[in-house]
Amino acid sequence: MRPTRAGIGVFFVAIGLLVVGRLLGILELYFLAAMAAGALLLAVIYTAGARINLAVGRVATPARLRAGTPARIDLVLQNKGSRRTPVLSAHDHVQGGRGASVLIAPIKDGSDARIAYRLPTHRRGRLVVGPLDLTLGDPLGLTQSMLEAAEKTALMVHPKVIQLAPISAAAGKDPTADQQPIRAIANAGNEFFALRPYVIGDELKRVNWRASARSEDLVVRQEEQPRSSRVTVILDRAPSVYNEEGFERAVSAALSALHSAFVGGDALRFVTTAADSSTEIRTRSELNAIDEQLALIEPVAGASLLSTVEKLTRSRRGGTIVVVTGAVSRDLEPLVAKTQRTFGLALFISCNQTGADNPHWVLDYNNDEDLAARWRQAITNSQASLV
Repeated sequence: MRPTRAGIGVFFVAIGLLVVGRLLGILELYFLAAMAAGALLLAVIYTAGARINLAVGRVATPARLRAGTPARIDLVLQNKGSRRTPVLSAHDHVQGGRGASVLIAPIKDGSDARIAYRLPTHRRGRLVVGPLDLTLGDPLGLTQSMLEAAEKTALMVHPKVIQLAPISAAAGKDPTADQQPIRAIANAGNEFFALRPYVIGDELKRVNWRASARSEDLVVRQEEQPRSSRVTVILDRAPSVYNEEGFERAVSAALSALHSAFVGGDALRFVTTAADSSTEIRTRSELNAIDEQLALIEPVAGASLLSTVEKLTRSRRGGTIVVVTGAVSRDLEPLVAKTQRTFGLALFISCNQTGADNPHWVLDYNNDEDLAARWRQAITNSQASLV
């Protein structure tokens, strides 16, 4: 418990009245000093005697926060005490901001109060929320007591995902793709996977009549579709090729490309130029793990896009390659033709938004809508060239 500025002022006023009353012999000043001291004493008793028993819950919405996407924190304060709480002032700290402050009306015993405030999600990364401080003051505002009602909570703000057209591996065969566990399940394939209920549109030849006889409904064989191609997404982590916002845009573009390729159902691989880090993505949980990784990823000195791409093009693998970088180096141009011959489709995305006159084979990330349109056009042109 501590006095407020008003409480400190009342204290010195009481002392001043007492001294002046003593010097001048004015009895009324003694009464005023006694009233000021009595008000301060009552305020101390009120604040010191207050008992607060609150259970606090803090929930972030949506569950997976995205950079640039509206988000909020919902606070639920439940009164566990046997009497109504006094008026409280709540302040929830937020890393990098002023936090949120609000007055809470008295809460009846057994009841709860709900507070919601906007959460800043301007950039990806770890965002610390809390602690939640509750301040109790007396009705005169002379004293106050502060308690920590909820501890800090670390939230993860994930990179923004741009809605790109689904992409699958283009022409060409990756000899290692079939060795990966199957992710996509189709209605037609070569290997039996499981039984599932019949839906309109299923071929009758796939109905398992023996299993259907033991069930009230028809069931059909669900089979796996073998994969013969791979989509590879490369993120350049060299700091020298990015401007201030370029790397943030590159992280978003790389994750968006992974989400686009995941829908296609082919083998999917994510590669960064830092020590040629490579990760196979087979399931949604593995894609979410990459999402978590990209929320904290940073540029790394010494990363070489040229050596990474050259290593991937040494043997003919086919499929699709997506290269996400910043400023497009002219040293890449000799490698582009070889990459386009090696892979069925090669996409290069530049994320610096500098307005430079990049080569025609580069997709400039000027804004989300523009990238989505360029991406769709590149896929359409590739499909047309295969017809």
